[in-house]
Amino acid sequence: MFAEDDEAPNTSFERRRRFVEELYSLGRALDSPNRYVVAQARKRLARLRRSLTDDRYAIHGYELLLPFDLPEQQEEHALLVAGVFALNPHTVSDPKARRTLCSALADSGSRDAAEARVRQLIAATQGDGLGYRLRQAVQLIGSTRPRIPLDYHALLNDLVSLNGDESRARKVRIRWSRDFQHRVHTR
Repeated sequence: MFAEDDEAPNTSFERRRRFVEELYSLGRALDSPNRYVVAQARKRLARLRRSLTDDRYAIHGYELLLPFDLPEQQEEHALLVAGVFALNPHTVSDPKARRTLCSALADSGSRDAAEARVRQLIAATQGDGLGYRLRQAVQLIGSTRPRIPLDYHALLNDLVSLNGDESRARKVRIRWSRDFQHRVHTR
């Protein structure tokens, strides 16, 4: 699923994992009994949300991202994941309870609307609206009750793969379709 170099310790795969764990800790801070910690987390999340549509706030995404030393070509993907995380910061401590993007979309409203979102995501490319479509999908997921925790690590890895060679990108698109249909079928 990932390039061979992504499997060795301290590679970009591991750095992406640690980056996403930092996002999850930011989401957990929202549940802190300390009001100051909650206020700081809300402030950081608001800035990350703004960074999705206003480049002036990208500085806050880099503040979070740079300590993890990701390759420069992956920074854009990590910033996008940080921004969409801020749209739906619900997290759980058990990684097995986190859902993949398209699996969660299957439970986020009408099947037709969710299926349309999946098709739009699959058709989008990095330069052709993927960020916009991803924001729409995560907002739809974030509006569901009970809230659905997303697997942002898998999402970041998928975005990196989509930007790789076409065979890796195709595998991601096929997996997204399978995740959606599998969830629809098993529900």
